[in-house]
Amino acid sequence: MFKHTVIPLILVCSTSVLADHRRDSVRHTQYAQVTHVQAIYERISYTRPTEQCWREETVIHDRSSSAPIFGAIIGGALGNELGHHKSNKRVGTVVGAVLGATVAADISRGRSNSHYETIDRCETQHHQEWREEVVGYDVSYRYQGEIYHTRLPYNPGREIEIEVNITPRG
Repeated sequence: MFKHTVIPLILVCSTSVLADHRRDSVRHTQYAQVTHVQAIYERISYTRPTEQCWREETVIHDRSSSAPIFGAIIGGALGNELGHHKSNKRVGTVVGAVLGATVAADISRGRSNSHYETIDRCETQHHQEWREEVVGYDVSYRYQGEIYHTRLPYNPGREIEIEVNITPRG
């Protein structure tokens, strides 16, 4: 029975003490006059890409010539016609095809299959640069005749909002 009456009594007393303490503590917002603001700068590095372009004349080789293929066909047909026997015709066809392709390739190399073209070329270069950037503000303000200092991420202007907390000692 003692347990059942003492524990609730302790809880009621401690809650009322905390509630009284909370009633004695007062918080409210006021404004104080800003007396000085100093911007805080930090040197920041960044990379700036720059693209440089130019025109360049280039030789273009045309490698799509089909002359060796036609030479092989014509050479194979001639070799086949020149052979007398069946086995000679096969050998003649193969030798004629090889010789025809070789001759046609040599002839096509002699012809100019290349030409000049002007091509645009570009290159991106990265330049490191520096800039000064505001990272915060050191602020001095006056409240009830006293000067206080703080650091803020913004410039507060002529007044700063402050929170005043009044709690009795004891």
